Amino acid sequence: MTGKKEFYDSVGKRIGWDFSKLDKRVTVRNQKWDFVAVVKKYINKNCTFLDLGTGSGEKIIPLAKNCKRVCGIDNSKYMITKAKQNVKLKNAEFKIGDNNSIPYQNKTFDLITSRHAPINFKEAHRVLKEGGLLITQQVGERDKQNIKDVFGRGQSYGKTHGKLITDHIKKAQDVGFNVLVKDHYHSTEFYKVPDLIFLLEHTPIIPKFNVKKDISRLRIIEKKFKSKFGIRTSSCRFILVLKKM
Repeated sequence: MTGKKEFYDSVGKRIGWDFSKLDKRVTVRNQKWDFVAVVKKYINKNCTFLDLGTGSGEKIIPLAKNCKRVCGIDNSKYMITKAKQNVKLKNAEFKIGDNNSIPYQNKTFDLITSRHAPINFKEAHRVLKEGGLLITQQVGERDKQNIKDVFGRGQSYGKTHGKLITDHIKKAQDVGFNVLVKDHYHSTEFYKVPDLIFLLEHTPIIPKFNVKKDISRLRIIEKKFKSKFGIRTSSCRFILVLKKM
């Protein structure tokens, strides 16, 4: 695979973007919030919301029943196919669409969500109603830092801590958003070896990860970070709640 689009298409063909089974087996400590729980605080029965980079739609299910209409877009046709199979709700719809050219008219939505998906803030601002909200959770620079250090490469590897959230805020403010909430956390996660391999194979944490070629690095990781709870690593996330002014 040579690009992000091809990578996500390949994951979409295999599993969609549903890591719920993996989540149940991973031990997590000091997680500051749950993204779905945060979004629930801002929706109501009259709310229409759009989920960017919706993947296989699994995060929409617990939210759709609390709002009037929910739409999910993803640029992978395989992800959208999975989403339509997973979500059988009358008020939910899914479309192939790019976040840089959202396939909806101006001022359509009360709320936009983005969980780890890239955001075009100008486009998000366009399709939000006046006073509408954009809620995004993104992966911080120090996510899985100890694993990336062993590989010497990885998602946001070498970037200054805090630069991503600063860049997101600046881009949002430049197009007319106000920041209502900003926060971040560093939690600790423990993985069994097969689960860690699954994670690395199906996410962009370590680009071009290959279990056969990288077996020596996996053994180093297991030796250095193994505990009675599993292989220890970090999860780094930041969240923004933005209001269209």
